[in-house]
Amino acid sequence: MKKVVVLILCVPFLIFAVPANERLSSALSILKELSSIPDSGAFAELLRQSEGVAIFPSLIKVGLVIGGQYGEGFLLKRDVPSGKWYGPVFLKLTGLSLGAQLGIQNVGLVLVLMNEQAVKNLVSGNVTLGGNVSVAAGPMGRSLSAETDYKLQSSIYSYSVSKGFFAGLSLQGSIVQVDNDANREYYGSLLTSDEMLKRQPHTKEAVELIEYLNGMIYLQPSQ
Repeated sequence: MKKVVVLILCVPFLIFAVPANERLSSALSILKELSSIPDSGAFAELLRQSEGVAIFPSLIKVGLVIGGQYGEGFLLKRDVPSGKWYGPVFLKLTGLSLGAQLGIQNVGLVLVLMNEQAVKNLVSGNVTLGGNVSVAAGPMGRSLSAETDYKLQSSIYSYSVSKGFFAGLSLQGSIVQVDNDANREYYGSLLTSDEMLKRQPHTKEAVELIEYLNGMIYLQPSQ
């Protein structure tokens, strides 16, 4: 059993760190894949209400009696009144679970952040999902139920996708940390999270991603 735990814990170190801009371009592919699913209308409506997103384009899940998961991603903050986006702040996600399936799975993960506190929590340095901050599976369907105000129920909603389909993924107990190495690579120096969230995205990959997000928010009709 100890050998299994050691193997799971070593997964992050067996995966080469993904360059910062590559994470942004991969995130665009994940958003396109998610938005192409027929039941993704609710996701687009939730995004319209959000104050930010965190995207992990490749979350690796390893199951061997004890399951582990590791992913590298980033967070973008959205100013709702102006529609402007700020960041990114690059992040890492790790987690362990019991009773996992055998094998390896690669999924794309999108977290929709419904309020400013959710944004602050994820960039605080070290946060436990389901502990420090509430997280729930995002609603699916062509639209949100008119009588339900999802914004009051959870501060973060998660959507995971694999091979063109929604993939079930438990994030309870997963830890999100700020990825200092990736942030230093992207900005040229190590900034605080507050400093990064006052800057607007400037690289080609980031601008293309923002354009797609805005297209989902402003161009898709509300139900």
